[in-house]
Amino acid sequence: MKPNSKWINDWHTGIESARETAISAEILQYFMDFWDKMKLEEKSKTTKRRYYSSLHALGGYLVEKATSDEDDLEDTVDELLSKYIESEGGPFIYYDDESWQDEVDMVCRKIYKYMKTK
Repeated sequence: MKPNSKWINDWHTGIESARETAISAEILQYFMDFWDKMKLEEKSKTTKRRYYSSLHALGGYLVEKATSDEDDLEDTVDELLSKYIESEGGPFIYYDDESWQDEVDMVCRKIYKYMKTK
């Protein structure tokens, strides 16, 4: 269980196909590099599941922003991550489920630290 190319199809919204494909591939690669750097394959099944689910949700959110929000149409993956991830957490993805949002925020805090070391 780790980020994989199936996510690219999951993230497609049909808004801007070429941009979706390009940004999805870049986000996926970023997440795969993050996964490897954090050595998540060595973690427990529960930990891997938390990261897997949160990264998948975050990726879908970022692709949607990168293809539908005028302020984000030209942004790179690094710029998108810098806009939507902070030291306290990430974007509100799960408005109606606090525990799921807590998982996303925890992963985003880890990504934030990772971004600062790149």
